[in-house]
Amino acid sequence: MRNIAFIGVGRMATPMVWRFVERGWRAHLLDPLPEATAPFRDHPQVTIHDGVDTLLREATVVLLSLPTPTALLQVSGQLSASAQVRPASTVINTSTTGPAATREAADRLAAAGLTFVDAPVSGGPAGAQRGSLTIIVSGEPDAVSGCAPVFEVIGERVLNVGSQPGQAQAMKVANNVLALGALAATSEATALTSKAGIPLDVAIDVLNVSSGRNSATAVKFPDSILTGRFDFGFPVEGALKDVTLFTDLAAELGVPAPLARAVVDCWRLAVDQGYGEQDCTRIATMYERMAGLPAERGER
Repeated sequence: MRNIAFIGVGRMATPMVWRFVERGWRAHLLDPLPEATAPFRDHPQVTIHDGVDTLLREATVVLLSLPTPTALLQVSGQLSASAQVRPASTVINTSTTGPAATREAADRLAAAGLTFVDAPVSGGPAGAQRGSLTIIVSGEPDAVSGCAPVFEVIGERVLNVGSQPGQAQAMKVANNVLALGALAATSEATALTSKAGIPLDVAIDVLNVSSGRNSATAVKFPDSILTGRFDFGFPVEGALKDVTLFTDLAAELGVPAPLARAVVDCWRLAVDQGYGEQDCTRIATMYERMAGLPAERGER
């Protein structure tokens, strides 16, 4: 039986863990929140660990699914300090943590003798559940190819963008500023059309057969907003983190990013308005409220 370790068992990692155990793998889990690992507590193929040392003894591959760059740096420090316990040899970071923290984590792990693969994923919790994630990868070619058995379980497409850790992160934050910008822009546009008396479902139908079609009109609005579920599976505060990582990278590289800064402002406003822990699709509710639309609509 093959072994895999997960550090961080949140909305994205939980369906990934299920996919591995359903395919006969043994999973070793570590998360500071007991409720995160609770669904697996009695599973015969899952071991829940209290620390990095015991986890590293059980699996050659450690998959990271972490919420912030700070968390990545903390975990990479713990892994580096415990690397001598082995057999862990490869660390795969599926989180969106930005190039700067990712490069620092990769250097720490390399100094401790661990191989690092930068592999942020796109597709949300639904894609993780279906095993249809897009995996954006950068790293040493042999290390990346060695991760194929893991990637086959969770993804449909593996897109290699370079040989250096951090390059995959640059690609991921570019993707996310577009996707989250589209969600904010669509929320703003449809608040206007709703105020003009056009039903939201009609507006989305029109946009989806017009030049304004985007990932929000095609997926997020039909699946999570028009249904009233608001369940895409990614919080507003995570959206703000991701788009801020883009502007941070733009500043580092000296690339003007006025539109991205406007996107950051939209998501910061949503956090300031109290939506931080709510699903990212709630930005549509915020725009409806600001447009003065009926309260029952904003609370859908």
